[in-house]
Amino acid sequence: LQPDLILIAGDLFHVVRPSNLTIQHTFREFASLRNKTAAPVVIIGGNHDSPRSSDTGCILDLLSNLPDIHVAHGEYVQVRLDDIETSVFCLCHRALPQLSTLKIEPDPASRRNVLMVHGTVEGIVRHAYDIEQISRSQVISDDWDYCAFGHYHIFEQLAPNAYYAGSLEYASTNIWSETEVPKGFIEYDVDERKLVEFHSVRTREVIDLRPVDAEGLEPAEVDSRIQRRLDSIPGGYENKVVRLVVQNVHRSVQADLDYSAVRQVRSLALHFDLLLRPPQAGGRSVGQLEPGTVRTLEEEWNDFGRAYETPPGLDRDAF
Repeated sequence: LQPDLILIAGDLFHVVRPSNLTIQHTFREFASLRNKTAAPVVIIGGNHDSPRSSDTGCILDLLSNLPDIHVAHGEYVQVRLDDIETSVFCLCHRALPQLSTLKIEPDPASRRNVLMVHGTVEGIVRHAYDIEQISRSQVISDDWDYCAFGHYHIFEQLAPNAYYAGSLEYASTNIWSETEVPKGFIEYDVDERKLVEFHSVRTREVIDLRPVDAEGLEPAEVDSRIQRRLDSIPGGYENKVVRLVVQNVHRSVQADLDYSAVRQVRSLALHFDLLLRPPQAGGRSVGQLEPGTVRTLEEEWNDFGRAYETPPGLDRDAF
């Protein structure tokens, strides 16, 4: 595309301390990018890749050793890019607690003003770990040429000049709610103040199979239905991320399922998540929710604990 400016709105890494392999790969990719375009790159820290303590080094600083890559992960800062007459105001995740005391407004001396934020804006799905919620009036106005948001992993327009680009991969707490959502990045014309295009990118396949109801079935029948669901995947399940929920699985049935076949699937798939959910009082299967519903960690743990194949002699309720 040969852009004039590249923005990365936080969570470049999934963890504060990524592996050496991940760091090396990322550095090589940015070095390669620098050989393809002279466009400046501005990166802000997100909740995943920014350390909680201000005196702890941040892995994002490594990338600032490359030419014209600017990193902000601790405070609200203005990055002046004089060559393109643009200022990028960086509201990273760690700066959100000070938001009420900050003066969030463009620089009249700059021809173009862009605001980049990592956080949850009101009206967007809020997660349990979102301590700070941002009001629209604090960060969205016509005074900005463009407002770029990170943290929410789905492409979303907040205003004609304000967007979440979403993520480039499936990396949410509930990726299964996003299986029909394209991943990609935004191309935006700052001078025209308009979205040029949302460019979808190819990701690894994430497949949420139709659940199996095991009520009244023998173990061999459940095994057969699991296999039929897997066989229904176009092109097979190799190197794909797959989930299959089996509802109403009684303990006696669960104990006699063919786990060797499950291990075989897991050896070929990138990830195979087989959730065996026991019947619940009243006939409703545990975890039987509307598609896309986000469940709490406690609910997920309770389901896991009830369905987990426990060793002989272990008190399941105590577990």
